[in-house]
Amino acid sequence: MSAREMQVPLSAHGPAILTLPDPLTPDALHSLETSLATVLGTLRAEVCGGSIDAGQLEYASWMPQLSH
Repeated sequence: MSAREMQVPLSAHGPAILTLPDPLTPDALHSLETSLATVLGTLRAEVCGGSIDAGQLEYASWMPQLSH
């Protein structure tokens, strides 16, 4: 299996780099979207010191599923 990298610019902080399997199927992409929403929500809570309430995290976790 080969992989490709996706660089996401973060303004003055340099890029975030995500390694993706190749080929990336629609099912894998959907899974990636939902997983990223969950992981980023958790990371936001850690970085913000818990200033994000549980309702906001739950709402953010459902958004990728609602857009399909």
